[in-house]
Amino acid sequence: EHLRYRVSFLWFNNLAEASISFSRGKKPGTYEAVLEARTLGMAAWLTRDRTQRYVSLMTVGSDGHLRSLVHESHLIKGKGKDRQDRSSRYVFDYEHHRVVYRKARDGHFYVTETYPMDGEHPPNDILTTFYNFRAGFFGAPTPGAHFAVPAFNRKGTTYITIDVLSSARAGKLKFFPSDGLLCKVKIDKDVFGTGDGAVYAWIDSLGRPARGIVENVVGMGDVRGILIQ
Repeated sequence: EHLRYRVSFLWFNNLAEASISFSRGKKPGTYEAVLEARTLGMAAWLTRDRTQRYVSLMTVGSDGHLRSLVHESHLIKGKGKDRQDRSSRYVFDYEHHRVVYRKARDGHFYVTETYPMDGEHPPNDILTTFYNFRAGFFGAPTPGAHFAVPAFNRKGTTYITIDVLSSARAGKLKFFPSDGLLCKVKIDKDVFGTGDGAVYAWIDSLGRPARGIVENVVGMGDVRGILIQ
């Protein structure tokens, strides 16, 4: 699956683009999900050609759920000699019940830390959570449903919460159509660089994330996306 979006933020309309894809990984039995957004035109000039890229490598666990293996995030600015890539990587080591965190600048790792992993409730990254949710592995996404999905940050085990909003609550968000499913997702603020903002995702009748808002992204305000392909 490969979906493309038109993106708006601050006073810019349609001056950024995003995509999310799901495909087989290079190694047998693995899958890769990629979420990427980049600014265009005048917005690219003002944000120094900002690109945010998230990559998750996953496999299918014994319970049938997708299971996180590696999750990377990249914030890329500039071009050529001025290009800067700040990234972080989480490696989920199930055999030794640990998570290895590494931080890099322009491909050079300068921080490596190891944290214990909860063996009974293994963590999910944001993209693995997204595809498990769409597959219905957490339960039926009916209005009023609430899901708390184990996740991980540098402080240890945390949760990604997903609330399927009722039509009355969803009506306050005029950006979204009244049909389909509207979900409010709370994640660690470091994932998208938000100031404690939520993520709203509208799922259309074909089960696709067709509209979304990431609230309070630092330096960009509310970022809004609409499916175009």
